Amino acid sequence: MLKTRLIRLLCIVIIFISVFCLLDGLPATQVAADTVGEADIVEPDEIDPKHYQFVGRLYSIVTRRDTCDPEEKEKLARSLKGGITEAYNVLYHFYFSPEYRALHTSDEQFAEDLYTGCYGRYADAKGKAAVVKKLEKGTSRYLVFREFVSSNEFAQLCASYNIRIKKILLSNYIDHLDGMTCIGDDYYDLDKKGNLGWKYTNAAKHVRCINEQLFRSETDFFIIADIDNCYIMIFKGSVGKWKLYKIYPMSCGKKGHSTPRGNYKVTKKLTHFYSHGSLCYHATQWNGPYYFHSVTYNYNGTIQDGRLGQHVSAGCIRLNKDVAYWIYKNIPLRTSVKTV
Repeated sequence: MLKTRLIRLLCIVIIFISVFCLLDGLPATQVAADTVGEADIVEPDEIDPKHYQFVGRLYSIVTRRDTCDPEEKEKLARSLKGGITEAYNVLYHFYFSPEYRALHTSDEQFAEDLYTGCYGRYADAKGKAAVVKKLEKGTSRYLVFREFVSSNEFAQLCASYNIRIKKILLSNYIDHLDGMTCIGDDYYDLDKKGNLGWKYTNAAKHVRCINEQLFRSETDFFIIADIDNCYIMIFKGSVGKWKLYKIYPMSCGKKGHSTPRGNYKVTKKLTHFYSHGSLCYHATQWNGPYYFHSVTYNYNGTIQDGRLGQHVSAGCIRLNKDVAYWIYKNIPLRTSVKTV
C-alpha cells in the first residue's frame, strides 16, 4: 500500500517537472507578449549628441540664453535626423523667432550672429562689411540669411555635427552620381567632397506645385522649364502622382529675345538644324520656332557656345548635347511643357 502511494507521488513530481520544462522552453517573445504588454513598448530613437550640441549653441548665439526649454531642444535636435534641410529649418526657427526680433539687433550684430550661427566662426571684416552694405541697401534679412545657408561653409558645418548632407530627390540619379541636397526650397548638385554645386533655385516649389495644382499631360512625362533660374525639370508619372525624374541646367532667351512663358506641348522633332551660323543638335519643338536643343556648335562640329545657366539664346532652350539627345529620344509628342 505504502509502495503504491510512493509510486503515485513520484509520477506526480515527474509530470510537474516535465510541464515546467516545457513552459520554460517556449520562445521569449511569446512569453513577453502574454505579459503586461511589454512587447508593444518601443524605445524612442536615440538622438545624436552632436545634434544636441548644434541646437544648444544656437540658444546662446542667437537668443542670448544660457538655458533652454528641454522639450523644445529635444524636438529640434531630433528633427536634425532629416539632414541639412531640417538644419535650415532649425536655424530659421531661431533667427526669425519673436524672441530674436525682440532683441532689436543692429545690422552689424545680425551679420555677426549669422557668421557664428551658420559658419561657426567670427565674421571677417570684409565679409561682414559686405553683408551690412546689402542690408543697408534694402536687402531683407531673410534673403541674406538664405545666402548664408546656401554656402559650402554652412554645408561643412552641418557635416561636422553629423548632419546628413545628401538627400534623395530624384528617382534616377544617373546624371547626378555624387548626389543632391535640398536647403529650403533650393536643390543643389553635390561634388565628391559634399560641397554644394549647381543651384536649382525654388525647385522644391515646382515639385510641390505640379501635384498640388494637378498639372496634366497626355503622356507619362511633364516638363517644367524655369526661365528665371535657368534649369529644366522632367517629371514622370500621372496627374497628382508626378515624381521628379531628371533635372538639368539650361540656357534660354537673352534680352530682347525672351523665351516665352506659358503652357505648351511637344509637337515635332529634328535631328539637327542650322540657324544664324550655328549648328544645333537633337531639337524637340514645344512652341512654333522654339525648341529644346543642344548648345550651339560650329558647322565643323566643334562647340561654338557651351554656356549654360545664362540668358544667351535667341529664345530656344539650350542643353548639354546628351541631355538634348535624351529628350529627343524619350519624350513623346504631345507631352506637356510649362515654362515659368
